[in-house]
Amino acid sequence: MKKPNLSPPFHPVGIVFIGLLMAQILATIQVYLSNLELYATVSTASTAGYLAIPNQQVMDGLQNFAPAFFGGLFFTFTIGAGITLGTMAAAWIWTRVFLSNKFILFFFLSVWLGLLLLVNIHGFCLIPTLYFLLIAPVIFKLTARRASNWHSPSSRMQQLVHLIPIPLLALLWFTQFDSAMFLDLRDNLLLSNLLGRKFSDFYYTYTLYPAETFKSLDQKMIKTWGFENNQTRAINLNLQNRLAANGYLLLPDTANVDLKIIQKEDILVFRSGEYIIFQIPVNQFLSDSQKMLQKFSQQIDRKATFRQFTFLSLLIGFPVLIYMVLHAVLYYLFLVFLDRKAAALTASIMCLLIGIIVLVYFQLNRSGNINFKDISQALQSENWQTRVAALKTIQQEKLEIADYRAYPRLLKSRIPQERYWLARTLAFSRRSSTYDDLSTFLNDKNTNVRCMAFYSLGLRQNPSAIQPILERIKISDNWYSQMYAYNALRSLGWKQTKSP
Repeated sequence: MKKPNLSPPFHPVGIVFIGLLMAQILATIQVYLSNLELYATVSTASTAGYLAIPNQQVMDGLQNFAPAFFGGLFFTFTIGAGITLGTMAAAWIWTRVFLSNKFILFFFLSVWLGLLLLVNIHGFCLIPTLYFLLIAPVIFKLTARRASNWHSPSSRMQQLVHLIPIPLLALLWFTQFDSAMFLDLRDNLLLSNLLGRKFSDFYYTYTLYPAETFKSLDQKMIKTWGFENNQTRAINLNLQNRLAANGYLLLPDTANVDLKIIQKEDILVFRSGEYIIFQIPVNQFLSDSQKMLQKFSQQIDRKATFRQFTFLSLLIGFPVLIYMVLHAVLYYLFLVFLDRKAAALTASIMCLLIGIIVLVYFQLNRSGNINFKDISQALQSENWQTRVAALKTIQQEKLEIADYRAYPRLLKSRIPQERYWLARTLAFSRRSSTYDDLSTFLNDKNTNVRCMAFYSLGLRQNPSAIQPILERIKISDNWYSQMYAYNALRSLGWKQTKSP
């Protein structure tokens, strides 16, 4: 059988596509299995009389293929991209810098084995292991073959033109990194245009499916527990109260609960499945139940390292993936008019320029600091970014938004970013009239605005919001909104109880 030609003009993005395809297959399986597990948990909780999150409308879809496939895209473009691009870089260095030296190959092999060990350091994880076990060898071999087949001489300057853009753009964009960067990216690059809003809606529709696969127990909304060998009613009630306060739902059947507690005289045995995690005196647990439950969650958390790899891939792998896809598109466009070298060089230069242009646009439109005395004028500005900057200042300083003359006009804003930050400022308003204004945002067509309205209602600590929030959860078809609504209920002191 004839081997595929991996030499130019075959762009390396083709190898990237193979890695992403492998990742997507694994991710779809990973999310689908997680969805089935979540469906069993939530169905059991609902049958027991508890409020189910996600609700019935979303729960039924957990058994379908589409949420698993679209949710799997998150892992494909994070951990899948990270492993693929990292492996390609290693293979390129091995072939082009170290000229396929066998000793260097052993070094890269040891790194690969180390990553396999690291991802399982807290316990064996099948799918996370398969990402590293399957994707890395295939991509390394394909990249090494392509690099060894390409003998076209390049000057040092040409090599620098190809190598410099990615680290230079990374350095330039790093200057923008702070706690507000992701929100500013959302506001200025996504919600400011139709395509970006479509992407944002897609993300918030499907992001919780993959998130559920590697959350620690402490991070989950629905956590279940069971109690065996209960010896006194008083201890039973105390345990129920402590665990309910931390979001744990008591189920009569202890076979498939997240936490099984067995009492042995004055000792509580904490188990996960058939494994004993630790034992603790009853009084010690009752005195600091939150800390003990966090300890339990940490000790059974097998995917902490995988979460870290995924987050790192989101910060590094995903932006580099965007660069490579853009480079491939430009390369093939220029290839119509130029030779291979010229097309590749031009594509690299254009990618660098586009990255800088987007950075400058982002920097110029980021919300600046508004002085206290300028807030009123800024709220009446014709520029929505200036108005949002003023709203951020009001939120940070916890000022009364209804005191400003622009407030009625802000309530009617057609700009989702403005409504989002307005809802956020209403968390600190103490006027009774603003409670009704905030409640209207629960009907907003934008998911971010609805979520922030729930969040702000939770912060206002008004118990009258509990029933309206419960009603919204029952009719909502958006899991992300339900999550914020559930957290708002918890902030208001509401606890799960079995319905009659």
